[in-house]
Amino acid sequence: MKKLITAIFGFALICFSADAVERKIGLTAALTDFESTGTETMKSNSDKTSTEISEKVVVPSLFFEITSDAGLGIGIDFIPSEAELGSRSKAKVDIDTDDAADNAGTNKASAEVSGHQTIYLRIPVKAAFLKVGYVSADIETTENLETGTTYGNKSVNGTMVSIGFDKDLPKGAFLRAELAYTDYDDITLTGSADTDGVSNKVDADVDATALRISVGKAF
Repeated sequence: MKKLITAIFGFALICFSADAVERKIGLTAALTDFESTGTETMKSNSDKTSTEISEKVVVPSLFFEITSDAGLGIGIDFIPSEAELGSRSKAKVDIDTDDAADNAGTNKASAEVSGHQTIYLRIPVKAAFLKVGYVSADIETTENLETGTTYGNKSVNGTMVSIGFDKDLPKGAFLRAELAYTDYDDITLTGSADTDGVSNKVDADVDATALRISVGKAF
């Protein structure tokens, strides 16, 4: 990921000159389809439980971009709000007969995503553009499990690619539409010791496909 960031800024700095840039700011609404898969591994007996979740949400974001006369640009896109992913409840029957602990009950789990930002390179392609970027975010798990297990928080990175086009409007304004795909790195979380005195493990993978509509102004 560090190599990708270095490549983005290195390539952009070579192409930019101090007096040939246009600055753009804007607001984006992204209809986003999150595809989440997760597997929990029980350390006491190695049993695995897998879940797949698909959910659509509208995600707002702000962006700032610097673009050369040739259309090459670098920018940052920031989501100022938090989002909840994968909220689910599931009844559990205690099938662990090797101890006296009763883990039956309703388990609730979800994740709060915050601090989501994307640093990207914009590449002109005829009347359209391609974007490739590096994504970072913080994930805070918010579980309520009968076992007493908690999974804590973790930072996650990823890569983003998109294709889109701009339409110029009067007085320096513009309208932008793009289709974007983000592949987040796999996440592994190790839980605290539960009532059996062992720690479970969760492996998760999240991908996102988004239709992004933006309005902005160039300076």
